[in-house]
Amino acid sequence: MSIGLSFTGKIDSPKALLEAAKTLAEERDYRLGAGEAGMKVVLCPLGGEVSVLWRPEGAPSGPWLIRGECVSTPAGAGLHRAAVELLDSLPIHALAVKDETGFYRQRDFQRMKEEHFYPWLRTLVDVCSRERGNMQLCWDLEQYAPKEIPDTVITPVGRFRVAELVRMVEEGGIECLAGRFFLWNGRTRDARFYRNRAINALWENCCFAPSMRSAQDAAVNDAILDDLERAARLDPALPLPRGSYEEVCALAGRKPALPQGPELKEEFLPGYRKDPVTHAIGALRLTLPGAYRYQWERWETGGAHLWTDGDGPVWRVNAYRMREGDARFTDQLNTLHGVEQRELKGGALRWGWHEIREDGQRLYQAQCEVVAGPSLFFLTATCASPEDLGQVADLIGRVAVVSSTAHRETVQAQKE
Repeated sequence: MSIGLSFTGKIDSPKALLEAAKTLAEERDYRLGAGEAGMKVVLCPLGGEVSVLWRPEGAPSGPWLIRGECVSTPAGAGLHRAAVELLDSLPIHALAVKDETGFYRQRDFQRMKEEHFYPWLRTLVDVCSRERGNMQLCWDLEQYAPKEIPDTVITPVGRFRVAELVRMVEEGGIECLAGRFFLWNGRTRDARFYRNRAINALWENCCFAPSMRSAQDAAVNDAILDDLERAARLDPALPLPRGSYEEVCALAGRKPALPQGPELKEEFLPGYRKDPVTHAIGALRLTLPGAYRYQWERWETGGAHLWTDGDGPVWRVNAYRMREGDARFTDQLNTLHGVEQRELKGGALRWGWHEIREDGQRLYQAQCEVVAGPSLFFLTATCASPEDLGQVADLIGRVAVVSSTAHRETVQAQKE
């Protein structure tokens, strides 16, 4: 069960609310996104946003009714406090807030942590200590699945042994673990906030690719370095992942600028995407090198799931579903070279390859069909060299399907 708040109220107009939110976002270094029916103010990663929806109460001239919410876990109590203070500053009339922590009324930050956030975190540790195998805590199941390592816990701020989480609580108390697990555990965006935000980016978002590969890589790399350097300035004694810092400096072409200080020593070095990761498209599971970046490629009619790394094979996936009955292989692959077919648990796969011409260049393309119940998936991997087909064959060999929507073991904490 998550911790958060919800609210209702009235505004004079969406324009007035957006203008005030824009000013606050600039002052407090938040991000603002808006549409016709609402807005989101992003205060930090890990779902750290205040969302607001609006509709006219009567005439479009106003007033307008609003409703919104903020889910404070797993980001932390600092996010909860910042969300409340954002509501204080927005031009909302007749504001009514439902805050399960009581912070909106009492404004006792330490009490909120001790009575709500720390018990929530302790419940997570207790559940982990009773479970076995690979677990995901507070992990966004809409994104990739990291490599599984037995008896470890996957979180947005790193991979931990279950025994390590228990030990941290036993030796240092729940507050010790909270300072490492919650991205925003303090009152303000202090040194730990910037360190933990960088750690989250290192683990979850960084491809450990050169900044010159793409604007996205450059933005992630620079944000990590900026946050770690700021954390060091705010608290020179705070342990930092200095090895990862120097690694990203080399990727970004930046000279290391951290002063001397302690290293954050942990068993697992940051970077889920240093290993292969698994992407879910319906029942299909496609495992690719973590350095690949995903995007939706729009076509004139429809589009495709697209993964590229700027150098290796380009992967695309299209998904189709039969209206009645189970899917079957098509005849599209019959003319390809080296066609192979094999059974999968819950489906079957068939693939081959051929040469194609694209912009006058000779390329080599593997085509693969996967059937799983009523679903048909069409995969292509386009290579510049025939030698790349070996890597493609290895990755096609790791394709799997599940009988229904992906099921991952996820722990949701129940408050004590």
